[in-house]
Amino acid sequence: MGCNVYLNNTKVLIALILVLTSFSFSGTDGTIRGKITDEKGDPLPGQVIVLNEVGDVVTGTSADFDGNYIILNVQVGMYDLKCTMIGFKTQKIQDVSVGMDKTLWLNFVLEESVIEGEEIVVTSEKALVEKGSTSKKITVDQEAIEALPIRNVTELYSLQSGVVKVESGQYGAIPDHEEKGLEEVHVRGGRSGEIAYMIDGLYIRNPIYGGIGNGTRLNLFAVKEFDWQPGGFNAEYGDAMSAVSNMHTNSGQDKFRYKFQYELSPGHQEYDRLRGYNDYNMGFGGKVPLLDKFYYWVSGQKTSLDSYRVLDFDNLVYQENNLGNIDNIANLVAPWDNESGLRSFGFDRTDDIFAKINYDYSSSLKFNLSYWEVHAHRKGFSQRYLYWNEGQNELFRDTKRFTGEINHTLEGGRTFYTIRLSNFIQDQFIGSRWIDNDSDGYPDWFEWRHPSGDNLAGISDPFNNNVVPHSTSNNGDTLFYTRRDGLGPENWTSGWYYGAAPGNYNWESAEDFYDLNGDGIYTPGIDGWDASIHDLDGSGDWTAPEMVESAEYRDGSYWLLPEMYIDFENFIDEDVYLNDIYLDPYYSGNNIDFGDIFGNNQNNEFYFTNWSQGFVFGGHDYFYSESRAETNEIRFDLTSQISDKWRTRVGVDLKSHKLDFYEVKYPWLQGEAKRQRFAEQWDDYGRDGIYWLDFPGDQYDDINESGTWDAGETLLVDYDSDGEYDLPGTPDDGEANGVWDLGEDYDDFNGDNKWNSFVEPMELAMYWQNTFEVPWMVVNAGIRLDGVNYNTKVWSTPTGEFSATQPWFWSDCGQDGFCPDDDDYPGQDLGEADGVWNYNEITSTDFGMSLSEVFFKNSEWLYKVSPRLGFSHVITDQATFTFNYGLYYQTPVYENVYLNTNRQEDPETTFEESEGEIGNATMTASRTQSYEFGFNIQVGQSWAYSIMGWVKDMDQMVTAKSFRSGIYEYQVSSNGDYGSARGIDFTLENRGQLINTMLQYTYSQAKANGDYDAAAFGNVWVDAPSQEYTMPFDRTHDLTLTLYTFLPFGINASLTGFYQSGFPFTPEIMDGDKPREDLLNKYSQRSTAYKTINMSFSKDVRYKDYSIALGLNIYNLLDSRNEVYVYPLTGNANDPGEYYTDEVGIEDGRTLSSAFYDRPWYYSSPREINLFMRVDFR
Repeated sequence: MGCNVYLNNTKVLIALILVLTSFSFSGTDGTIRGKITDEKGDPLPGQVIVLNEVGDVVTGTSADFDGNYIILNVQVGMYDLKCTMIGFKTQKIQDVSVGMDKTLWLNFVLEESVIEGEEIVVTSEKALVEKGSTSKKITVDQEAIEALPIRNVTELYSLQSGVVKVESGQYGAIPDHEEKGLEEVHVRGGRSGEIAYMIDGLYIRNPIYGGIGNGTRLNLFAVKEFDWQPGGFNAEYGDAMSAVSNMHTNSGQDKFRYKFQYELSPGHQEYDRLRGYNDYNMGFGGKVPLLDKFYYWVSGQKTSLDSYRVLDFDNLVYQENNLGNIDNIANLVAPWDNESGLRSFGFDRTDDIFAKINYDYSSSLKFNLSYWEVHAHRKGFSQRYLYWNEGQNELFRDTKRFTGEINHTLEGGRTFYTIRLSNFIQDQFIGSRWIDNDSDGYPDWFEWRHPSGDNLAGISDPFNNNVVPHSTSNNGDTLFYTRRDGLGPENWTSGWYYGAAPGNYNWESAEDFYDLNGDGIYTPGIDGWDASIHDLDGSGDWTAPEMVESAEYRDGSYWLLPEMYIDFENFIDEDVYLNDIYLDPYYSGNNIDFGDIFGNNQNNEFYFTNWSQGFVFGGHDYFYSESRAETNEIRFDLTSQISDKWRTRVGVDLKSHKLDFYEVKYPWLQGEAKRQRFAEQWDDYGRDGIYWLDFPGDQYDDINESGTWDAGETLLVDYDSDGEYDLPGTPDDGEANGVWDLGEDYDDFNGDNKWNSFVEPMELAMYWQNTFEVPWMVVNAGIRLDGVNYNTKVWSTPTGEFSATQPWFWSDCGQDGFCPDDDDYPGQDLGEADGVWNYNEITSTDFGMSLSEVFFKNSEWLYKVSPRLGFSHVITDQATFTFNYGLYYQTPVYENVYLNTNRQEDPETTFEESEGEIGNATMTASRTQSYEFGFNIQVGQSWAYSIMGWVKDMDQMVTAKSFRSGIYEYQVSSNGDYGSARGIDFTLENRGQLINTMLQYTYSQAKANGDYDAAAFGNVWVDAPSQEYTMPFDRTHDLTLTLYTFLPFGINASLTGFYQSGFPFTPEIMDGDKPREDLLNKYSQRSTAYKTINMSFSKDVRYKDYSIALGLNIYNLLDSRNEVYVYPLTGNANDPGEYYTDEVGIEDGRTLSSAFYDRPWYYSSPREINLFMRVDFR
């Protein structure tokens, strides 16, 4: 005799899968357990079997003599559950949802049967209050994701209350976040980046910057389930202080499935036409032909926006050929302000593909491999480039991830383990295009840098191929073309020359020649070259400069290197018009009084030349960046049902990173530009290790006594070991080529005895999580250990203690203590200049010591232990009280850890060239201590509500602290910021036949003493205790609504609604006759509240195995124009205040046009309407 439980996949009704709350344990599987009894309550022991959709056995176990059964390791999905036993009627429960890390309790009460084969069928109704839940968790199923009015899965975050997504350009937004393609998401008052983003249980956060962005978009059809937990997560989850997000991916099934969806913005409205939105989704999968037990799934999404932003401007525009400029002057408009109404800016394109292969070797042993690739390309919006944007940066983010997983259930079915491996690469490039507008062979940047003659503009004309860079002789009778950009990167120039492939060149490596035409480059047949004098390498031909770095080529263009960037401030506002005049040889070659030309600005065509508004018409963006983050992760989890009441899980997670990062801000400042590179610092002096100007020349045996080296003479000292004689003052191979070459000295900061272009931090986590279940209570208790080693070197004291904020030096003068600059220096002795501190050599924190060396110590593993505890007390069958407590830690983002640390061998140069900003490899993880408690109550069959209170105390957060050493003031990344957040969550859920609704409301307050990690850099140090203040991402009231219903005529409708308090801002107050920030009341006022509603309508038509849907998505249904920025003096997005508007005009002292305060980007986007078509086949 036996009782058999069968699980068959089935399609869930969408009314039952919208949004569910439950507790998260870990991983990507769930548990089904329960008890089998007869109608009298007597237990029925027997066998329990799990079947797939075609009736094949997946796994199995046996109920004990008390009728209890437990099925572990059931993959997330929808099933039918069937229980049979000889002598009893079969009971079948349909539409059973198994969720991630959930324990689903299902009891069977079997009726006796006299007719074999009788069956009772019921439909599962998921409990609105889960007894095992010890914290708030949101689960959004695949069908809900595809039905809701969202563009991609990242918008699911915004559907949750307590989540604040700060839009680009919003008041208080983190600088450069939009430019780097990063999303700024805050949860329950935490900082941005405090979320553990995962796909199938493996992390996808960018370790350099933190957070995710447009380069980590997973397509809609790849997502099987989305889980969101804003606190109270158990010990498996680390490297997060605010929330855990886990997306579970689709797998192929026995039946072939195909999905296709196309969504577009129709062109009947100008706004939607300019948006140019096109989104293609496709997915298909099933059983691999001819290969038993193999399944596959492939899906992809291609999204393009012709315009990143579409903005609606006023109708005051410049009129061409306006007689006397009467109307233009009256309207106070500049010539560049010539478009009214809707205007488009930038673009945004993202493509991604996901593929997965499953191999079910047996019911207890399963394998899967997956591949995910994303390509994102964006040109955003910047008010600086309102009228011209060719020099604006563009962003590329490319992602690739390979994963493998082994899932093995051991004999008996009460223990299983999972091994996951991942190789995850995130590439990012931010730069400006190589453009030659007039196709004359001289790129625009070259013509902006090198003037065409002695014109007053100091530039050439990149829009006129008849005007090229040149200079003239002193007497003006000879013209010399300029065809070379300096000598190369060692001189803060590119070294590029006319006709060469785009890149940086080192002219020190080129052979000399007679530059007869004075253009700076060697032209055969024109310039002179004497082999007996110039042929240093014996090649018989002139040796051209070495290309030390090639320009990036992508998207059909070359991209500028930092040495080619031109300061945009030289091309602001009226300069674009004045440059046309200054380029005119007549004006440049004659002593013209420009006051006579411009005259009274109110009565001539140059009335606008007093306006200074920051609009750019030339030059380039202010930073260049490229990075690669490669993460290899291996994760092992072991789960065991120790007894009926105790389940335990232990795990280990090891992550190894390889981080290559290079960024330059304001590159045209040359040596004063702010540069950061993760590569180990090296002396780019070539194989001989000697700077070319200091090179004494190889030594040789002057047999001929000619005083010069002659062929055949023996080399006594060959510095670069090339077998050839090198003259004094000549560079050798590899010198100044921007690449480390064998023989060049370097700072071995990770101690592996080789030069690296990257850093390699490692992270290790171990955890132990336990669940104790009894009928009246569930207890979750766990503990987690997190460790990190930055694998670098840190300043230290002479006694070996870390001194990350203060460099210590020793004078490496050897045993006698005399240094080369001492008057009575006797010569080099033992231990002198050996790079080792010995013989009691003098130590100090003073700069300028003779033969000074810096003390270092290798970084060490840093560990944190975090306990987690939660319980759910069952008050009644439909009411529970829950509580959880936890310590949560997060490793600092590596951009702050490694900031200029590779240059710490030379603190003086580092302080002078890096704005005095230094990272810190002794920083520990930031910490959050969180409490959460509340009640969950179900009312009847269709309604439930919960009310939860939570408290978060945050400390050890990253900041920058100021220090002084000698004459230098500098700042070091440190732990030190702190904050707190308090709130109440209320959730109301209705699950009905026609309408399904979830309403979430959060009341909260968030305060801290710093806005974000890098906020303190650049601030003036104040010797006073810091104080908490309201955060710019604080939203006191946060309400979200999700609704799904069926309308007449078979129309499906879904709705999402949002309400948030306005963002805080720091007001300006009048101080005499001028405004100033009211820093004593930072972020003390708010904008108006944010409100929006999105809605979707669709109509399905079914034919056999096909389903075709036509639909409409409306974003911002009520066309609400929410403020994203306000003028601090008035608190209004329209009115800056009379003090500022007084600057508008052409009278003396007034510097602004009427367009300056026409800023539609201070408001959110208007209503957007998309049409879509979808095809499903199964």
